[in-house]
Amino acid sequence: MSTVADIIRDALRHLRVQDPRQPLSAEDARDGMRMLNLMMRRWEADTLALGWNDVTDVTQTLPLPPEAELGVGYSLAVVLRPGFGVDLDPDVRDGAEKYLVALQRDALRVSSLRHGAMLPAGEADGYCDSLAGWPRR
Repeated sequence: MSTVADIIRDALRHLRVQDPRQPLSAEDARDGMRMLNLMMRRWEADTLALGWNDVTDVTQTLPLPPEAELGVGYSLAVVLRPGFGVDLDPDVRDGAEKYLVALQRDALRVSSLRHGAMLPAGEADGYCDSLAGWPRR
């Protein structure tokens, strides 16, 4: 499992402002953690529910499923970029978009399954065509 420091370091490496052999500075860790919390709270408010709980220490385990780490790392780089005044490489922008779309798709799939499972027998039939593997009654 990755730590908060790992995801901040990943984001800073995407921006090419962090030497991978060096530890995070206290300022970069503080600012990165603040922006990570803000970004994740915004995602949660936008219904991208990944189970985020604010982090308060860079040594904490990242409170995310492992499959979310790429999306969070690339997106955090985009959020942190203005503070470093660097150009955003197209591959970082593309990665942020690609992995965020994948996270949204995954969240929609899980949400659809949960809501369909709560319907009384026969009520989910209209959704069966869009849910692979969903049993028809």
